[in-house]
Amino acid sequence: MEELIAESDILINTTTVGMHPNTKDTIITSEQMHSGLVVFDIVYNPLETRLLKEAKSAGAIPVNGLMMFVYQGAEAFKIWTGENPPIEVMKNTVLEELKS
Repeated sequence: MEELIAESDILINTTTVGMHPNTKDTIITSEQMHSGLVVFDIVYNPLETRLLKEAKSAGAIPVNGLMMFVYQGAEAFKIWTGENPPIEVMKNTVLEELKS
């Protein structure tokens, strides 16, 4: 795994590892990452997962799963209603709900 990551520009976590309530879990740690690596975690709860904290520590570029979650909902909204979704309203609603 370390050799693959060393040769990679991007790492995408598509698992639920690190999602609430298992927020201490991570697929890899900062020691296995390198600066400049883009680390995209599709997990959106919490917004900053342990994986993303580890990425910051390694000098990598962290990207959370918030907008992927919002745009999945937006696409479903458009399919079911035929209307353009209110993306900003959806994003703000998700952010508010995650605070509670």
